[in-house]
Amino acid sequence: MLVEVAPLAPLPGLLTYRVPPRFDGRARAGCRVLVPLGRRTVMGVIVDEAGELGELRPAEIKPLGEVLDSEPVLPADLLALLRWTARYYLAPLGEVVRAALPPALQAQETELLRITEAGSEALAAQSAVLRRPGQDLDAKAQALLERLAASARGVTRKTLGATPAQLSRLLERGLVALSVQRRRPAVRKDLIIERVEQPAANGGAVDALLGRARRQSQLYSALLAAGGRARLGMLQGAPSGARALAHKLADKGLVRLEEVEIPRDPFESEPVSPDKPHVLNDEQRSAHEHLLGAARRGGFAAFLLQGVTGSGKTEVYLRFIADVLERGRGALVLVPEISLTPQLAARFRARFGERVAVLHSALTDAERYDQWRLIRSGTVPIVVGARSAVFAPLPDIGAVIVDEEHDSSFKQEEGLRYNARDVALVRARDAGAVCVLGSATPSLESRYGADSGRLERLVLTQRATSASMPKVEIIDLKTYRTGKDRVLSAPLATALEETLARGEQAIVFLNRRGFAPFVLCRACGHTFRCQHCSVSLTHHRSRARLVCHYCGYNSAPPEQCPACQAPREAIGMLGLGTERVEAVLGERFPEARLARLDRDTATSKGLRAILRSVGRREVDVLIGTQMVTKGHDFPDVTLVAVLCADLGLHFPDFRAAERTFQLLSQVAGRAGRGERPGRVLVQTYAPSHPSVVCARDHDYEAFYGGELEGRLELGYPPAGHLAAFRIDGADAKLVERRAREIAGSARLRAGSLGVDLLGPTEAPIQRLKGRTRWLLLLRARERRALRTLLDPLAAQWVGASAGGLRVAVDVDPIGLL
Repeated sequence: MLVEVAPLAPLPGLLTYRVPPRFDGRARAGCRVLVPLGRRTVMGVIVDEAGELGELRPAEIKPLGEVLDSEPVLPADLLALLRWTARYYLAPLGEVVRAALPPALQAQETELLRITEAGSEALAAQSAVLRRPGQDLDAKAQALLERLAASARGVTRKTLGATPAQLSRLLERGLVALSVQRRRPAVRKDLIIERVEQPAANGGAVDALLGRARRQSQLYSALLAAGGRARLGMLQGAPSGARALAHKLADKGLVRLEEVEIPRDPFESEPVSPDKPHVLNDEQRSAHEHLLGAARRGGFAAFLLQGVTGSGKTEVYLRFIADVLERGRGALVLVPEISLTPQLAARFRARFGERVAVLHSALTDAERYDQWRLIRSGTVPIVVGARSAVFAPLPDIGAVIVDEEHDSSFKQEEGLRYNARDVALVRARDAGAVCVLGSATPSLESRYGADSGRLERLVLTQRATSASMPKVEIIDLKTYRTGKDRVLSAPLATALEETLARGEQAIVFLNRRGFAPFVLCRACGHTFRCQHCSVSLTHHRSRARLVCHYCGYNSAPPEQCPACQAPREAIGMLGLGTERVEAVLGERFPEARLARLDRDTATSKGLRAILRSVGRREVDVLIGTQMVTKGHDFPDVTLVAVLCADLGLHFPDFRAAERTFQLLSQVAGRAGRGERPGRVLVQTYAPSHPSVVCARDHDYEAFYGGELEGRLELGYPPAGHLAAFRIDGADAKLVERRAREIAGSARLRAGSLGVDLLGPTEAPIQRLKGRTRWLLLLRARERRALRTLLDPLAAQWVGASAGGLRVAVDVDPIGLL
């Protein structure tokens, strides 16, 4: 039997291997395997059977080295989704499979070869006068077995020095066995301790059995206080050395002990209080009834839930998921940012208890492995996670929720360039599930899909509580200059002072981290730029470093200008970052309690601590990047300040205006979600720009109509379809030549298919991580025409090539920088 294997490596296509007889019945689709690849052994996953050998000789097809799983780690439905993802995004299937497996299941195992009992007998019989059939060994086989016999631990393939053919013959004859040492997180275990109602050991009463063993008595009393049954590691009042004491109590017949596996819980130290379903308003009730009706009818259905900020979309999700669970099916909930996961997961845990698992990159490998196993086993029916959670092995999915569906974080920009929102729609379709895309500011693609009938649009126009939408005021920075600190205009400074005086909270938003994003010499104009990227270095004062936010290169702040030797005093730290804003506000409002939320502070534990502090009113002003704009619900925040609405507005990207409108609308929606009214102040140099005006007026429809008109005229999404070839390499001339070669190949058919070529040209960020970058865009009104041209081009050009060139294709690109 032959099988097709996707190696966990960026290799195009699948590889075919022979299944040795010892793996009959075990080599199934979805199982991980070790396979020879050149001189290496790599991990892969069986994706399909490839028939039988037929006229091929066994020696012509390499055998599987090892089957690592007794049961498939990837179920059939998920494997089908991974294959679709690889086809659509023109990616190696092994790379897609890698995205679906937790890191603990990808760690390269160490193979060890050992001599078997049959091998030892054959070796011993080699010197005997009479040999049984099958025990004859050639000189090389004998030498290999002698080497194995000398090692009790076993040896690796490399140390043994056998050719693949020699080793295969020894394995198939059963003279050698291959074992695998797997580096996985240790399984966490604990003891369940349970009181025995009528102690039988040695007879006698409990007091007599405990005697004068004070610490045993203390443990026994703690067990009684806990109701007679508890997890030893969580038992309140247990003395130190409780495990040894528990075994002594068991020896006396007072308790029963059971060792159980305890999955690591990322939120074990963060208990939540159960909540009850909230009363739905008329719009929420109507939306819920539409979703419930689709679930009852069965089959795939897709909805766009468009609701203003604070309209209670999450409560609609929760109600609908409860319905899905009652029908015995599971629910997958995707969020764009790790920063949203703890808060949203807490809402779900408050409603559904321990039936919720989380998946995101901030978990440790061990936590992620345990959460993944709970999902795969069907123990938990709800998964909440970021982008890669779309590949969670959740059985029988009935609902797929994509919250903040407009967010560009759902598109992975490196390696496997997939959009989790779009994959989620396909997963729901294949599962016969209901998919809900939720947003206050839907992407133009999703809204256009609703207008075209591909999605059913449900609308929430009012906030779920009695709160009204916040009043948004525009501060024209051409009129109201910022002070010496270059942060606060007079109206904004006054508003902050008044908010703090009332004991209310504020959010200050600036989508740029660090202290100063631009460092230059005032004497000669020299700018400090990354050695590897065509970007300026950002000064991070807390670290005392100049840092590149793209490649991580960093250096100490200069003592003098390297160009003109001007002293340190001539070096200017220009521009604003969240770190500088924090320093300015700290000086301006010394009594205010400040916190900063950006990539520099948002480690897994730091993120949770900051959000908890804001929720507990331990923070007066939260300063942050776009991480503060998404989904957070802080009822005591009454003021939101946008320090510069123009950042990103004029990027060389056709989606720049859309992103600006979404950011402004989302951050404005953090204000006034409680009993007190909200106020939003937006500082800008472009007060009449449609993105700013429509955000001020909370008018999504006006923005959508105006932006769509331009897209329809130019053929950009959603009126058309895009694909990008991204070419990069260390040699700028080779990169340019390859980009022009690809464009030349594309032009041969582009015109006849109705596909426009934009470029090739240098990417807006021309150099990144030491590599020159070029970009070629393909644009077409019809997807079929685009794919007719794109697929053969990708097959011809994508991948690594001579000279260190790298060519990647990006289907439905989101970012063009």
